[in-house]
Amino acid sequence: MNIDQADFLAQAGLDPVLGHVVSGWAAPDSTVSLLDADGTKLATAVADRQRQFIRNPPLNDRCGFRLALPAALLDGAEHSLRVTAASGEDLPGSPFRFRATAARGGIDHVADQLVAGFVELDPAAPEAPVTLAAVMGDETVALAVAQPDPANPARRRFVLLLNGGERPAGHRILHVGIIGAAGHLEASPAILPPAAPAILRLRPQDRPISMAIKISAPNIRVANEWGDYHFARQLGAALQKRGWVVRVDCQDEWERRGDDVALALRGRHRYRVDPQAVNLMWQISHPDRVADGEMDDYDHIFVASDIYAKILAPQTRAPVSPLHQATDASVFHPPEEPLPLEQTPLFVGNSRKEYRTLVKWCVDAGIDVAVFGSLWEGVIPERFIRGRFISNAELHQWYGSCGVLLNDHWDTMRDFGFLSNRLFDASAAGAFIITDAVRGLSEVFGDAVEVARDADELKRKIAFYLSNPEARAEKVARARKIVLDNHTFDHRADTIAAAYHRLAAQPRRAAS
Repeated sequence: MNIDQADFLAQAGLDPVLGHVVSGWAAPDSTVSLLDADGTKLATAVADRQRQFIRNPPLNDRCGFRLALPAALLDGAEHSLRVTAASGEDLPGSPFRFRATAARGGIDHVADQLVAGFVELDPAAPEAPVTLAAVMGDETVALAVAQPDPANPARRRFVLLLNGGERPAGHRILHVGIIGAAGHLEASPAILPPAAPAILRLRPQDRPISMAIKISAPNIRVANEWGDYHFARQLGAALQKRGWVVRVDCQDEWERRGDDVALALRGRHRYRVDPQAVNLMWQISHPDRVADGEMDDYDHIFVASDIYAKILAPQTRAPVSPLHQATDASVFHPPEEPLPLEQTPLFVGNSRKEYRTLVKWCVDAGIDVAVFGSLWEGVIPERFIRGRFISNAELHQWYGSCGVLLNDHWDTMRDFGFLSNRLFDASAAGAFIITDAVRGLSEVFGDAVEVARDADELKRKIAFYLSNPEARAEKVARARKIVLDNHTFDHRADTIAAAYHRLAAQPRRAAS
């Protein structure tokens, strides 16, 4: 990517399509155009200086724009659309799919940053997933997937968790709408029934428990490239279903205070705790980066390793308990229609400008591996690099469609038993996995995940399982059941909520 392209990506992008309006942000006074699949221009708009983009903190170098979809697109058919800059280059988020649906719904509860309501399903597609968005000013401030309503099979219910922080005057009006199937940018031209207000004014009520999840991604602009960001969002969604208000803070927002509980996902960097909050740490990687005495600041430490939890417990005054990584089963599930992938091993991950163990073994052993990730250029032969990025929303399709998925660990994670999050995500998505030998694997997965200890063993196992699909399917089924029964974010949310309630009822001790 050259400097001009990087600047463009930082300056422009699309929000999810809400109703029949496409919204987004771009450099002030720049022109954007809406095009159909044939390249026909359908509408144009200018990024208006009066539409300040109100991401928190404010980004004053960007302005909002709105593009109304023509009535011809509201015919119920699926359309592929693009939004382009004046240069003709697609904005991030393009192309996207749009289909007007007949699903309708309403708002029946608002409490501070929590908005709850219902969706009456489209009779023509009652099983289709329904995703909702909340828009304030020119910013999408919340997304949620409607969940089944046990009391009414014709309905689903949703809870939207709004972004926290102070907002400029005049931006307390919220629009809520359907954006369609999860993973797509589809939309409904009208979500609220005639009897319900289409515009909702937020009003404070009894405040739910608030949590800030602190992640090591430097800022929101690059957060999508960090696994911690998706991990935190999925954990937050599970807590949100329990009525919590959850916010994800990148490093540039770590100093935001005032929450009931702060959860630091300890990866690369140290978080300075909030003395007024219940402070939790969940160490999910990099045990070698934790400073002496750092963990004494916390009220409780969760460790994504049974082995390291036992090592750590006598070294800190904070209580320590093991808590493995997890998956969101609504995001990672077997694809309805597997992708037509070639039956070569798949590796998804960035190179870190160094060889990854299993990729090196494949190259050394002459195994044709398909690698997706960044910074591989100059590290492995070009023919192995099949792409730079697979979005988190699409990962389950790749995991569940490939013949063999390869996984590896940092040396310290492997030695101390920190099982990779990919093991949980990919197992839930129906992947057959071969990983490097990480301590503690068999205690969690038994032999449902295969292990390779060198290049020769990796080559033998790839050949065997690609030619024996029944043996592969048996391990896939067992690994998926293990994860769904024990290792989802719903399981983890229950554990974290219980720890908070226990700690909140105890006298507080000062952080060191």
